[in-house]
Amino acid sequence: MKLVHIKQIKGSRSLYGSFLYIALLPLFLFGIVMMIYSSYTLRGNIQKEVSDNLRNVGVAVLSAYETSYEGDYNVIIVDGDVEFYKGDVLLSNDTGLIDKIKADTGVEISLFFYDTRVLTTIEDAEGNRMVNKGVNSTILNTVVNNRTGCFYNNVLIGDERYFAYYMPIMSWDGLTCLGMIGTAIPADGVSVMVRKSVLRNLLIILLTLFVTAWFIMHFTSGLIDIIKKIMKFLSEIAEGNLATDIDTVVVQRTDELGEMGRLTLKLRGSLRKLIEKDALTGIYNRRYGTGKLAELIDRGIPYTLAMGDIDFFKKFNDTYGHECGDAVLISVSKTLGEYMRQYGFAARWGGEEFLLVYENMNELAASVATERLLDQIREILVEHDGQYHSVTMSFGVAESRPELSMDDNINAADARLYKAKENGRNQVVS
Repeated sequence: MKLVHIKQIKGSRSLYGSFLYIALLPLFLFGIVMMIYSSYTLRGNIQKEVSDNLRNVGVAVLSAYETSYEGDYNVIIVDGDVEFYKGDVLLSNDTGLIDKIKADTGVEISLFFYDTRVLTTIEDAEGNRMVNKGVNSTILNTVVNNRTGCFYNNVLIGDERYFAYYMPIMSWDGLTCLGMIGTAIPADGVSVMVRKSVLRNLLIILLTLFVTAWFIMHFTSGLIDIIKKIMKFLSEIAEGNLATDIDTVVVQRTDELGEMGRLTLKLRGSLRKLIEKDALTGIYNRRYGTGKLAELIDRGIPYTLAMGDIDFFKKFNDTYGHECGDAVLISVSKTLGEYMRQYGFAARWGGEEFLLVYENMNELAASVATERLLDQIREILVEHDGQYHSVTMSFGVAESRPELSMDDNINAADARLYKAKENGRNQVVS
């Protein structure tokens, strides 16, 4: 059977050449495979060690706060700003304790109120502490809603990727989760540790040369397996399953098969963008919004909808031309998309109409958030042909009701949008 497989792919000159090289350089190829295997194992072990260390630092931070300050954790929101207290002590501006722990451990530390970072040692490129930033909804749901600590090996904070551990901050009676403690170290540092460990294990690999013969026997079948994985991945994409993923063994290869695997991943990404994103504005389209809402309903996550419409949009097209109208849509969409990342998502519903989805928020909180969003929209000035145009929007907000269908909940928000237009536009009706 192996000879048959070789004949089937012999038309590829590079692959056929690799079969010749395997007979001449078996030790070299064997070393590469073993290093890849050891890197997987070592990365897993190091990640576990990093996870344990980050968790221990988080526990130490909580213990330090308990020792240093009396009383329970509490949160007060003043004019939209979050003030985080321990007893009578305002922690939001008190970085001394976490800065000291960071100096001792080298670990970045953050305190969150629900999903908002209120205290942190992490700084941006300009040296400003990255407070008032949101956190990934998956992390929030796992840690806050489930009240359990969790390790993540690919968290994007600012423009840098981190290994991070998040653990809940509980009230004194253990009944209420007030937020999270986040501990993190740059992912690049862990990668350096992995590389050093791989090099140390190279000596062990050299001592296992007696398995070279076995390696040569199975090399051909390994290539065929890679080809089959690529074919399976492409087959699932052709059937419309864009959620599928290719085996990591494929994309980590450095030969033509690895490049083919990476190109198929790019193809999947391009197809996703065409299907999920609005071509003009770049934010999610109606199809994605409908699918995402269906996912929230299936998972039992409560949500509130806000249906928005650009006021007097027809004037932009009729008076200044469709290019001006497109510029307005793009500018508004950018503001909506960036703002909604901390709460849920925004989707272009059709024409100048947009749907905002607030996850795990009631109608009152969503209305307040939408009012703040409307303030940002009022500040937009769209430049076209040397002229600047201001923009306003009208919004209708409605909290989802489990007994209603998705369409009925959307219609409820749409009905309130209609009231906002009737009442003079440039407002939020809930």
